[in-house]
Amino acid sequence: MSERPKQLRDGLKDQLALLRRRLIQRGRSSRRDIDELIQEGFLRLCRYQQEQKVLVRDPVAFLVDVVEKVHIDRVRHAARTQRIFSDQSVEEVDCMDPHSPDQDAEAHELVERIERSLAAANPRTRESFLLHRFDGMSSADIAIRLGISTRAVRDHIAKALLLIDNELLRE
Repeated sequence: MSERPKQLRDGLKDQLALLRRRLIQRGRSSRRDIDELIQEGFLRLCRYQQEQKVLVRDPVAFLVDVVEKVHIDRVRHAARTQRIFSDQSVEEVDCMDPHSPDQDAEAHELVERIERSLAAANPRTRESFLLHRFDGMSSADIAIRLGISTRAVRDHIAKALLLIDNELLRE
């Protein structure tokens, strides 16, 4: 084995061990979750290199950075979900301002119109919008996931919003 691949392997092994320790010390993830994060990092690294048709200069640093960002995204998503569902008990929600059938029908129609406008969008536009609005991902993370620039992600989100806006303004 040549010296360069051996150095990369050893560097990767050391960095992953440090990363695992750091994530475990934060106390928010199990070993299994951390292994899944690292696997997701490898997948994103491979996808990025394939889609960009370039080799990442420092794959270890790229991997560590991606794993930490994915971890932060998952922690934020879990906290946001926890906050949403723990704010009110089920009894409070059931007792609150019940909707009339007309309000339910209007809300259903609104959702259908939004879905229709997103269905008309190209797949990248739709996925960028959904990842940003519903999964809470940042433009940078979406860019890595889709293999496009952050500017392109912002453009896709803006296009989706325009499509939704045009659909909702149409009467």
